[in-house]
Amino acid sequence: MKRLLIVDDEKIYQMMIAHAVKPLEFEVHVTDDGEKALQVANQNPPDVMIADVLMPKLNGYELTRRLRRDPRFAHIPIMILTAQADLNNKLEAFEAGADDFMSKPFEPAELVARLNVLLRRSEPVKIVESAGKAVARSKARFYAVHSLRGGVGCSSIAANLGVALTKAHSKTTLVLDLVLTAGQIALMFNMPLKRTWADIAHIRPDELDWEALQTIIGKHDSGVFVIAAPTFPTEAELLSPELLTSALQLLRSNFDYIVVDLPHDFSGPVIEVLDLAETILLLLAPEVASVRAAAAALDTYRRLEYPTEKIKAVLNWTFERRGIRRKNIEMALNHPIELVLPFASELFVEAINHGRPWVYERPDEKVSEELQLFTRQLLQPKTQPL
Repeated sequence: MKRLLIVDDEKIYQMMIAHAVKPLEFEVHVTDDGEKALQVANQNPPDVMIADVLMPKLNGYELTRRLRRDPRFAHIPIMILTAQADLNNKLEAFEAGADDFMSKPFEPAELVARLNVLLRRSEPVKIVESAGKAVARSKARFYAVHSLRGGVGCSSIAANLGVALTKAHSKTTLVLDLVLTAGQIALMFNMPLKRTWADIAHIRPDELDWEALQTIIGKHDSGVFVIAAPTFPTEAELLSPELLTSALQLLRSNFDYIVVDLPHDFSGPVIEVLDLAETILLLLAPEVASVRAAAAALDTYRRLEYPTEKIKAVLNWTFERRGIRRKNIEMALNHPIELVLPFASELFVEAINHGRPWVYERPDEKVSEELQLFTRQLLQPKTQPL
């Protein structure tokens, strides 16, 4: 029997919630403030929690943050249920690590439906451990998504490439967000920031193990696994390059494919991933500044002695007309463009705003078909992980 922890300082809502969830046959535990909730959770770890915001001693946001810092509670579903219902409250709930947000008063049927969804979504995360053991002797194929200019769609492409790789061979695929100061991969998948890179920052590189690392790995409904960037830039400063190196080596032995969304630079961690990558997707848009940035990146790749065939230029047609022609860009770069993504601004914006990768939600759209075809071509030379 699954345990539900209800945290609310109003007796009437405690009773209403307990009554509403009777069809789910929970073992129900109730408390009226955040500090007591921490004690109850430590004594009897819940499978799911519903928390109010305004409570004595410790509010619902801080309660959620504290629970998320503990690996034992990294993936339990947490719902914030509160009378505070404006956008800022919702954003704060999700930034704290909550999975869902509902307003008071609530409809019992909706509460039950949402809890069912949260419980279903929490189950697949446990597959990470078994998936890791299943491929423990293999080496993942890395795909680095890179650009020296922002705004060309790197995070969108990384997220959708991860979905396309999963669809192509049903292998374990991980999307890593290494844009540590302002990463958006969690947003692309509409995933709450339960755990991020920041939650392992305190671990010494030589003491990092798979058990600790998998506590920061989430899973999207598409089957893609995700490691999110820290919530705040100050948290990113706590991550050492040595810890990232240890993490990459562990991840490399536990997944088939790893897609990395990289910062727009050539810092140490970026070069490390580029060295590991089987393929570098160099993103650019059909405008002068982007082409210049791509030329600078290509020059650096050559200095790093990367083989030409390792670098796949991807042209994302980010505006409807008057862009630089593909042929002219290829001549300027002295490098072929392997993939042209057609103009689809509304699709991109909708996907970002709702956290729904277009390859997953809209696979029949032209841009989705082009990326899926490109992904199959990438996989043709080698059908097995390295």
